[in-house]
Amino acid sequence: MGLMDNTAIVFTSDHGFYFGEHGGRFGKMTFAKKPDGSLYHFDKNFEREHSPLYEELVALPLIIYVPGVTPGTYKGLTSAIDPMPTVLDILGQEIPGWVDGRSLLPAMRDSSISGRDFTISTIPFANPGDRVRSVDNVSRPLTAGLVTTITAGEWSLLYSVEPGMSELYNLSTDPRQENNIISKEFDKAKDIHEYLIKFMRETNVPSGLMKPRMELSL
Repeated sequence: MGLMDNTAIVFTSDHGFYFGEHGGRFGKMTFAKKPDGSLYHFDKNFEREHSPLYEELVALPLIIYVPGVTPGTYKGLTSAIDPMPTVLDILGQEIPGWVDGRSLLPAMRDSSISGRDFTISTIPFANPGDRVRSVDNVSRPLTAGLVTTITAGEWSLLYSVEPGMSELYNLSTDPRQENNIISKEFDKAKDIHEYLIKFMRETNVPSGLMKPRMELSL
């Protein structure tokens, strides 16, 4: 019927799923190790568990078919906010100036176009003591700091406001994120943390949420 000649198809997801990695739990959250190597105890209310956002959760599938575009792969870094402006671009519609995402159509046509310098993957910012509804829409006080993942090239920084709880991985040499090298590569971790500060400033994060995240501590 010729439908593939005038139909674009976009496949993606909102997040990944753990199947036993990083402590053996299944689902959206996983046990994380304390600095001494032992596991954190599971809290039935979720708020006390330190649950880093590893690649299994934040690396999303994205497959796009556009008539007339040669099939291929793109190695540049993209974000979950990019498909929306991409669809507008495919349809020949103007992308509003307030949209933070960027169209991927140019990169689909020319894979040499650079990707993003970094991406941010995070649960909505909140501080210990704040009431959150992130689990099941039931309001509960947060008792531990949340983790934000900053991905930059081959590096992944799993940032926590709690001293000693941040992790750094080189995804090219350690794709399973089994060897936390933040102590050995602390300068690199600080450089990547600057991306988080840049993101918070550009997105006007309230000072009460931004201030605790301005420092990276071992």
